[in-house]
Amino acid sequence: MDVVYVSEWEKQDQVRSYILPTPYVCSWSCRNVLAFAGPVQGPWSDASLVRPIHVVDPDRPWDVHSFCTQHGEDIVALEWDPSGTQLLSAGRFGEVKLWSMKDYLVNDWHLVTSVDLDGEEIVTLQWLHVGGRLTLNNMNMNSTVFNEKITHQSYAPSLSEFGGKACNGWVAVTATGMVYITALSKDGTPTTVSECLGNVRSRVVVADAAFTVKGFVIIALSDGNSMSPVKFYKLKLSNVNEKCTMHIEPLPSFFLRCAVDPNKKEKYTNVTHVKFEHREGVEQVVVVVSGTNSSTIEVWGLRNEPVTLHKIFQPQAPAGKQPMAVKWGSLTTIADRPLVTALAVPKLPVQSSNLVESKGYDTKFFNGSALAIAFQDGNIHLVQRLTLHTLAMFSLDSWQRGLDETSAKRQRLSAFRFLSCCELSGTCCGLMGVDPGGRLYVFRLTPSLTQNVDPVLPIRHVVSLLEYCMLSGWDCWDVLLVVGPGMVESVIDKLTDNYCQQNPALQQIHLTRFVAIKAALYRLTNNGGGKSADCYAKLLLNAISSSLKALLRPTQLGSQDRGPAEKLAVLCSKSTETDLDKVMINLETKEFVIEPATLQSLQQLIQWVGDFTLYLLSLLPTQQGMPNRVGSTLLRDAQFLQMLRELLVMVRIWGLIKSSCLPVFTATSDNLDSLQLLFKLLTKAWMCAKEERLSIDWDDSLVDECCLLPSRMMVPNLDSPPPAEGIMARPQSKQPILVQVGKYVIITLWILRILFKGTQNLKCPFGRSFWLGSRERVNNLTFPILCSAPGQTTSHMMSYPSSDPMWRSGGEHLSHDIVRRVHLGVSPAEDVKQCSRCSSTSLLKSFAKTSAQKAWDQRWARQCLCGGQWRKVTEDDD
Repeated sequence: MDVVYVSEWEKQDQVRSYILPTPYVCSWSCRNVLAFAGPVQGPWSDASLVRPIHVVDPDRPWDVHSFCTQHGEDIVALEWDPSGTQLLSAGRFGEVKLWSMKDYLVNDWHLVTSVDLDGEEIVTLQWLHVGGRLTLNNMNMNSTVFNEKITHQSYAPSLSEFGGKACNGWVAVTATGMVYITALSKDGTPTTVSECLGNVRSRVVVADAAFTVKGFVIIALSDGNSMSPVKFYKLKLSNVNEKCTMHIEPLPSFFLRCAVDPNKKEKYTNVTHVKFEHREGVEQVVVVVSGTNSSTIEVWGLRNEPVTLHKIFQPQAPAGKQPMAVKWGSLTTIADRPLVTALAVPKLPVQSSNLVESKGYDTKFFNGSALAIAFQDGNIHLVQRLTLHTLAMFSLDSWQRGLDETSAKRQRLSAFRFLSCCELSGTCCGLMGVDPGGRLYVFRLTPSLTQNVDPVLPIRHVVSLLEYCMLSGWDCWDVLLVVGPGMVESVIDKLTDNYCQQNPALQQIHLTRFVAIKAALYRLTNNGGGKSADCYAKLLLNAISSSLKALLRPTQLGSQDRGPAEKLAVLCSKSTETDLDKVMINLETKEFVIEPATLQSLQQLIQWVGDFTLYLLSLLPTQQGMPNRVGSTLLRDAQFLQMLRELLVMVRIWGLIKSSCLPVFTATSDNLDSLQLLFKLLTKAWMCAKEERLSIDWDDSLVDECCLLPSRMMVPNLDSPPPAEGIMARPQSKQPILVQVGKYVIITLWILRILFKGTQNLKCPFGRSFWLGSRERVNNLTFPILCSAPGQTTSHMMSYPSSDPMWRSGGEHLSHDIVRRVHLGVSPAEDVKQCSRCSSTSLLKSFAKTSAQKAWDQRWARQCLCGGQWRKVTEDDD
């Protein structure tokens, strides 16, 4: 467990001068977007923003978007919805607001609806369960079958509409013992009902909600007094005549162990945290009881216990059988710990028996089975959820002593060295936290924590988590945090082997996610840029191929024969004919007839297919002995080359319908048939690649003709994927990275000491320009990105030009639309959006006129080609 980076505000020193009583709240979505909010007062907050919510992509922590909420009181709860596109915020006194991304832009939010809970003080807020879940079975890690390792469980939704469809909404518990259920209609209109928990209203200080397989909502609560019981209630929700109703049933409660211990009941008086150990698990609950200077943590679990009855009350039953009752029992207790300031429970659904966990199996693989506990002394412990055995630990106090601070200042700031709130990521490979001064921390949690384990075990665990992200649709950024450069090749090989062993239908469904994960893994290595570019090209070509083939329709709708796309695929897989026109003879060209307007609207995509084919073939002579160059993996992929051949045949046929849709090439001879030449060379390359040999011996005539391509046709300079600029672009190191909100330059502690040794202004802003002790402004600063140890630097050197806004926005990629494959110019006239991961740009507004073009634009509306979030480019970005 180590810190990845720390992000602070520009006026952090002023923020640290005092502690505000209102704690921060935070939330981590399944799409790996962080949201946090805190006190309204403070020099970091813009005066125009009233109680803002800060949203940030963890890969670019310097790019924080804050939007105004207009809450009347401090924000006490933040919750992402299961899709990661909507956010719930709750004010202290009963005001709940639902926010949504506008056009899936991470920095453009709008208010969907607002609900007032009669001025009640909100204690907890949770989204209702929408039914179904994927569970990772950690007992079948060795299996290569997805359905055995990742199983689908039939969870009933908490609230259903007509026909059993899940109804969106949320549940809130207030400080007076009221529970509010808000259901959203199809048009987003909220409907709220409320009931009292128990016979009379009572004080509630802490509470939590979880969900059962049958769709019930379980509420756990406490009045804050350690002498009072921890109570539980079951909520059964139903929708009758479009009106939500609820039935509340009390469940068994329990008294805390510290309350019955005469040595502890006076020491621990306040219940500060009550948490179910999983959102979808009600079998265990964690309770934190604090005193003046210390805390105790208790874990309770449900278990079946025999009930002893008098023999005259026992029913006539076979001998040896005894009635059973479900009761709460104490599992583990740890006492005399520092005050607990934050508690985070896992989100990853993991299937394993309690017996296996109690024997310590989770010390090898903790994901989904560990809790994160932050203490006031600055320590953060990762503990096993049943035994509370410490798996990993990190000290904020010892880390912050690395800063060059005076002893007086260090003593004054000692109260700030703890997390006010924390939350685990979806796969439990990352942990976020915010301290009382507003500083954001992100930690890396490796899946395998035991030292003496099989070296293959961490790789197997990482592959299992990546496969879970592939099947669930979750973003895998947090998993990539724990993949070191030395593990990338092994992880990719294992992931590819498992993927290839699935049935073809399942492979086709998850092809896009599989290739995107491989591209992200290759970008973690120093020499993986070429293979990563090949993966992105494969992603784009596969999308273009499926979109163009979807336009084809058979001549007879009731025919049981293959469609035109299937006939073309079969023909190209068997035919070795290098003449494009002869291949067309074996096809019914009337099945490929499409409206000319549709073909013209897709001309830019057709042009890219032609340009990429020419570019790829021109690289063939340079691929011998260069496995990491761009195009090396594509030229060895027979399936990819066959897809290109199919597209060239389709383009040739469509050129007969509308010649203006054909790709345009600049040739040295007017009589050169460019498409025919490319198809011939591509067929020869495909014939060599389909032999499935480790080393391909290209035909000499093919190499010679490819060498002559640049002299016969102008080879275009295709826009390669932009270089990674985020945290993942930096090689892993245990030295934390310091970043500042709104500033792009990233620097580590050791670099600060090396660069500014002897200067008076070491605590200068991490901005675009640096002021040294001599007050000399440096506009271009070149330094190593990360240092592995004091005095040792890596070979990764980058220059950050502070005066060039185009460099920060992705350089030349600002003028190119990554989705529509058109050039936008240096200063686009229309609004553009930018990927938060790779900085690729695209037009914000779609100008599509045909249905095919609209479908293509809609395909990339939610996320970029690399899987990153879109953000709107504003004037402040310059």
